[in-house]
Amino acid sequence: MEPERKRFKVIITGSRIAEEAMQLLEKTCVVECTPPYLPPEELAARVAAVKPDALMVRVGKITRAVLQASPSLRVVAKHGIGVDNIDIPAATELKIPVLISASANFESVAEHALGLMLALAKDIPYLDGRVRDGYWDKTTYLGRELYGKTLGLIGFGRIGRRLRELVAPFRMKVLVYDPFLRERGFPSDVTGVETLEPLLSVSDIVSIHCPLTANTRGLMGRKEFQVMKKSSFLINTARGEVVDEQALISALRDGEIAGAGLDTFGKEPPEEISRLAKAGKTVLSPHIGAFTEEAITRMGVAAAENILNVLAGNPPNAECWVNPMG
Repeated sequence: MEPERKRFKVIITGSRIAEEAMQLLEKTCVVECTPPYLPPEELAARVAAVKPDALMVRVGKITRAVLQASPSLRVVAKHGIGVDNIDIPAATELKIPVLISASANFESVAEHALGLMLALAKDIPYLDGRVRDGYWDKTTYLGRELYGKTLGLIGFGRIGRRLRELVAPFRMKVLVYDPFLRERGFPSDVTGVETLEPLLSVSDIVSIHCPLTANTRGLMGRKEFQVMKKSSFLINTARGEVVDEQALISALRDGEIAGAGLDTFGKEPPEEISRLAKAGKTVLSPHIGAFTEEAITRMGVAAAENILNVLAGNPPNAECWVNPMG
């Protein structure tokens, strides 16, 4: 009689992933989902009790203590692409590969950024509320077109590139600030700038698509908002910490910019959202730019495949591996 194969243990930090991805994991693994946003000490205690072979990270902080809590831990897979909530240096020191779901959600996030742009330009949430409250602003309201405006992209990876494609029918002029792409150049219909200020000073919409790093934390602060056009909008579907929220509140309140569409915040869930919401024209969403039926399935399957590949003894997928080790 053939001996029963070992079933690996996987902890998912948050609710269940797409059913297709769950079924993929559950063929060979015992899977446990934790409550969302467990404090790191509680998550570390759970990891110590279960001793998983793999972690799939949806939400919450993955600290050194969490990584060290399971001696069996062989891989950490992010359900998405942002890894600022994972202690990458600790994972590297512990020789635990960290893998992202590359290419899984860029379409959904780019569409969400475009949706925020349109919602601000056309005041869709505000006017929806007015109509529901019995008002009819047909003779007093004026919106704005996106057609022919200037879009400034901070970061030109998969999401930024896709957004550039999505706005093509609007004949927008596209500027890009991305220091990592200077040597490789930009497409012929895109103008690259060497520093941030020229982009901020002429853009009608500034959309952030860069990762959170030591260099980009607080990238958009008081000085940057003062450079922007008073009629301009800020869009952030990247990471909340790229924007100094207090400076943004001041910029909205003082009329230094015309509005902001935000899917991400410095602290999530935000503790003082009312100050931001009341500062000026804002359209806010709860970090769900990547949360579409299609993207969730792609992210879940990609994360599951990254885990199963490593647990099978294969090298991590190089395209997804954020902390390669020599």
